[in-house]
Amino acid sequence: MSHLVVRARPLWQVVLARVVAVVLVLLLAWALYEFGRYQGGYLAQESRQLEQLLTDRASKLERENQRLREQQAILARSSQIDQEAYKQLEATVNGLQGELAELKRELDFYRGIVSPGDASHSLEIQRFELQAESAREHRYTLVLTQVLNNNNWASGEVEFYLEGLEGDEEVTYTLAQLSEHEGSLAFRYRYFQFFEGDFELPEGFEPKSVRLEVKPRGRTHSAFSQSFDWVVGES
Repeated sequence: MSHLVVRARPLWQVVLARVVAVVLVLLLAWALYEFGRYQGGYLAQESRQLEQLLTDRASKLERENQRLREQQAILARSSQIDQEAYKQLEATVNGLQGELAELKRELDFYRGIVSPGDASHSLEIQRFELQAESAREHRYTLVLTQVLNNNNWASGEVEFYLEGLEGDEEVTYTLAQLSEHEGSLAFRYRYFQFFEGDFELPEGFEPKSVRLEVKPRGRTHSAFSQSFDWVVGES
């Protein structure tokens, strides 16, 4: 009795090929986003079109990523797949998830410029984050924005105050007291400006919050203050 033998293409090769295709799509979306982001003279309508394109790309990428994870689960149960190929596939999928998270993060930032949630003042703090570099050393990230269709330049200063306790006493430190930075953070921008820097906590000081006071120059923009709880991520 004769037997018919059918040799199929290994499943992991098919999956890896699809992963590579998805990564290329992601890089293309990122390139389009960066090109639009740094064009100083783009119009608000063009920005919204770019935002929609990035949104569609991110949605498609998320669906493809979910499909790949389901495929990964199937491959994990298969005894026919090569273990090294499976490890490569797993690393690729994990990397893809990281790229997707970063794309969503940047897309949220871009949306905040095009359609800010609070239109009470054209200037706003779009992002403020803290990261721990050691037990006492920390790094801050600050992004200031203003409404995209506002043609005025924004300039002024940001005062940085770290509030907390030393024993039972409430204490406030300025950024200049905690780092080599002298005075306040000066800004001048049309759409957004990015700040980052390091500071060191004093011995025995327990931080509770950070208060940022934005003080624009002139009468075009209004000054405002915003406080953030002491929430620190890992560097």
